[in-house]
Amino acid sequence: MLHAAAPAAGDADPALERAFRGHRDGVTCLAFKESMTQLASGSLDCSIMVWNFKPGMRAFRFTGHRAPVTCVDFSRTANVLASASRDKTVRLWTPTVKADVAVFTAHTAAVREVRFARNGALLLTASDDKTLKLWSSARAKFIATLSGHANWVRSAVFSPDDSLIASGSDDKSVRLWDPDARTCVKVYPNVGGMVSQVAFHPTGNLVGATCSDGAVKLWDIRMHRLVQHYPDAHGPPLPSASTAGGVAEGGVRSVAFGGPRGEWMITTGGDGLVKVWDLLEGHLLYTLHGHRESLPTTAAVFSPLGDYFATGGMDSQVFVWKSNLDPATAANADPGATFTEQASSSSTSG
Repeated sequence: MLHAAAPAAGDADPALERAFRGHRDGVTCLAFKESMTQLASGSLDCSIMVWNFKPGMRAFRFTGHRAPVTCVDFSRTANVLASASRDKTVRLWTPTVKADVAVFTAHTAAVREVRFARNGALLLTASDDKTLKLWSSARAKFIATLSGHANWVRSAVFSPDDSLIASGSDDKSVRLWDPDARTCVKVYPNVGGMVSQVAFHPTGNLVGATCSDGAVKLWDIRMHRLVQHYPDAHGPPLPSASTAGGVAEGGVRSVAFGGPRGEWMITTGGDGLVKVWDLLEGHLLYTLHGHRESLPTTAAVFSPLGDYFATGGMDSQVFVWKSNLDPATAANADPGATFTEQASSSSTSG
């Protein structure tokens, strides 16, 4: 179930804590609630499941989307869960048994991502119509369109301080945007493959991207320099891999950063594996085999403190793992500086 790739001395292994089964098709997305009382998952079965960690409390199933759910995200400032779907809509749910909901048509094509700003003021969406849009969180009122990508925008996220937005597209580029000026401030072109997901490192100094060619790349956005490149993070698509619901199953499917200083990275991919990486040393720590290996793994997310992480796959299962990763490895490290120093040994130009 788990393979260790030269773990540091004294490190414990990640351990599977809980397995949630309730979706009728592949899991596409995951989100922890900030209070760690709930975990949400979206699926190709067009539903959202809200898994409650309180003992004896049943999960909630939310239905209403008419196409696969592509993204879920909890607000950090209100009791609201947002979901995006290929049906072109965004839904805002109260994550309780009553499940009050508001729905609006966000784009003219499938909505791939929906994200709350950390301050709760804005909602960000990204779509196959090649655009990103900003909305007010309170009333889902349209604010602005961000245009520039030449193909589907599969992923978009706010930086930890909400001062920037990163987006990734099938046009093989990553873009940085200023949400206040509503302009693109930097383009990283020709990243090597279609970009399936982008994520900001918790420091806000780095942005990572997962690609259809099996690579993960991390840029220092202060110097606009590629500082880490994992060219073969995940293998090619499995022979049994499906593209149902428009999910690109090849390459790396998702990336998440966690730990007290953001020293760990989790990736999922078309090879059906979950991998845990040590960013400070620039190498693989663990390969996790809990999901059905004949099917791709599609989603991973760290808990707010990094002590847990969740994974999902095309096997319709959601797993919650105890990280058991040793924070002492980064106690005296400056992550941004360390990544830069490692560039010559763990990255290539790009």
